[in-house]
Amino acid sequence: MALSETPLDQHPEQSPAPRQGRWRGTFAAFQIVNYRWFFLALCGNFAAMNIQMFIRGWLVFEITGSYEKLGWMTAAGGLVGLVAAPLGGVVADRVKQKKVILQMSGIANAMITLGIAVLIYQDKLVFEHLLISSVLQGLVMNAMMPARQAFTKDIVGLDRLTNAIALSTSGMNTARLLLPGLAGGLVAMLGGGNSNIDPAKWIYFLMAGLYLWSAALMTLISVSDKADADIPTGSMAEELRLGFRYVLDTPVIFMLLICNFLMVFFSLTYFMILPGFAKDVLNAGPDRLGLLISISGVGSLLGSLYIASFGNRKRARLLLWGAGIMGLSLLLFSLSTHYWLSVFLLTIVGFGQAARMSLSNVLIQSYVDDDYRGRVMSIYMLEMALLSVSIYPISLLAEFYGPQWAVGLSAAGLIILVAILFGVPRYRDLD
Repeated sequence: MALSETPLDQHPEQSPAPRQGRWRGTFAAFQIVNYRWFFLALCGNFAAMNIQMFIRGWLVFEITGSYEKLGWMTAAGGLVGLVAAPLGGVVADRVKQKKVILQMSGIANAMITLGIAVLIYQDKLVFEHLLISSVLQGLVMNAMMPARQAFTKDIVGLDRLTNAIALSTSGMNTARLLLPGLAGGLVAMLGGGNSNIDPAKWIYFLMAGLYLWSAALMTLISVSDKADADIPTGSMAEELRLGFRYVLDTPVIFMLLICNFLMVFFSLTYFMILPGFAKDVLNAGPDRLGLLISISGVGSLLGSLYIASFGNRKRARLLLWGAGIMGLSLLLFSLSTHYWLSVFLLTIVGFGQAARMSLSNVLIQSYVDDDYRGRVMSIYMLEMALLSVSIYPISLLAEFYGPQWAVGLSAAGLIILVAILFGVPRYRDLD
């Protein structure tokens, strides 16, 4: 039976996973040599991305002092993603070796970050340069992500996909735990803050090196080429149309994509405006902003490791519990003006976010047909691009009414959405 015909209450076909102890099973994907190299390569990319989440937002707010500009920064990357994400999915389904796409994206990101480092070194950096870099990196990321998501399944197979994606998420969260705090501390130690952005150049040089490290490690992964018979041969426009048609004709995939879009919309707000929230509400400098992001990564790391050990059962129900925990914690975070209480609440937010991120990805990949995997994951990324654009009005809400209102209203929306989905068996009972 084709997966597009799979009943919503039936498991997609999976190979039986090896039986093993709960915590030994947590690291099952590491038994695959290719996955170990892939994980190390991803760690370099994750490290650079998490440092950038801190440093670029901090630079924008130091230069402009504007929540609206923070919103523009997010929206700029999303606008190009509206074009790049669908095309990236078509490319992912057509290429024989997806790692080539990942290597090229790593080199491109390194060149972009080096350019920003040079501009800071020359004391010529302005907001428009950061906006252009956001556009370019949005183009690279949205073109690369469908290939990366599909490549994970190529490496580990479907039976260990939940475990592999959760372990990859744990690598991202470990980077989030360690690196933003270190980067923020380094910037503060070198005199950053109060409109002095010069120390940020060293952070950008470091990020360029991490992107190149990731690209180099990809060469050590050996996966068989995709068979010519499996490669779409139509025009890119036709293959893209068939991808959207597949989503519309497959109820379970369509439902998962729509629900994921709404969850991310309500949960993304706080991170977009966090640099301003930390400065205006919590009276935190660059060191404390970096520490806030890092310590909150503890919850994300624990959440992703828990998902890695959970197995292939009741995954939609667990996703909803994670999103609900996140919504309640974000609501309390929006009311807090105490720094360490806010750190604690964001740690709980991180736990729920890790569950939502890992399981939304896994559920989609578990029910999608292999021939459409790259294109469906590109639509998954297209949602992120749409969110980056649609969330811009939230930055205006923060600009005129304050960041606490913006975060609080978004958190309330997430809580209401989760409550509704708990009452929808077609979603809640998916495994």
